[in-house]
Amino acid sequence: MPAITVPMGYSYGKLPAGLQMVARPYAEGKLFTLAYAYEQATHHRRPPEGFDELKP
Repeated sequence: MPAITVPMGYSYGKLPAGLQMVARPYAEGKLFTLAYAYEQATHHRRPPEGFDELKP
């Protein structure tokens, strides 16, 4: 079963929490589409301390 995990916020202010999505076999493309859309809609990802933000 293909699966992907995306950031979904932080607990206690600093501990990262993730959302795992699973799909039917051979549906990796759908997972990438959903994970990307979720990340773009929520903006939960923060760069780790001591590292610069990723630039496209």
